[in-house]
Amino acid sequence: MIVVTGCFRRETRWIERRVGMRIVLTRMGEPSAADLDVRVRRGLRPSLLLSTGFSGGLDAGMRAGDIFLARAIAYRGGTLPVSDALVDRARSALDRLEFSVWTGTSASADAVAGRAEKRELAGTGAKSVDLESGPLAAWARDHNVPFLSCRAVLDTADEELPFSARVPVGLAMLRHPKAVLGLARRSALAGRELGRAVTGILDALGEAA
Repeated sequence: MIVVTGCFRRETRWIERRVGMRIVLTRMGEPSAADLDVRVRRGLRPSLLLSTGFSGGLDAGMRAGDIFLARAIAYRGGTLPVSDALVDRARSALDRLEFSVWTGTSASADAVAGRAEKRELAGTGAKSVDLESGPLAAWARDHNVPFLSCRAVLDTADEELPFSARVPVGLAMLRHPKAVLGLARRSALAGRELGRAVTGILDALGEAA
């Protein structure tokens, strides 16, 4: 069973449902691995863990809706490698579908990264930042499950999101309504691109099976 994870329905709503694949919604950040553990204890048996969702771009050339495939994940002071064979297969599928695709190291953060944090993370060589790829990659390593991270860029390197761990979406909507509405439109764009990308990757994995 290929298990596809995401935190919000807007991240997963455009992913095509199919036999042999299960979409699991988790909480943001570190709790995502614990949420997956609960599902496994209830009988879920992943043959591949595909972590999806939105990410922050760290390269100045990245745009909203670009797709990022992690070749490695910087997490808790170390680096978790991702199978080159899986990444290359996914990249080839997305190139055929003419996506704008980036690969490289993904930084795993504890909270939504602002401009200053993004500059600092970019200085380490990372190209993308999100909250779940690190804990989920560590879970996959510990359970000997193949892992792949496919993310759609939501906010670019020079952008500051109107919400964070300290400013929830509801409060941000009151403080910055135009920014939040603009973000909602971009999240729809990123979600559609992510859905198409994940569907293309699953097609490629099925062809190679």
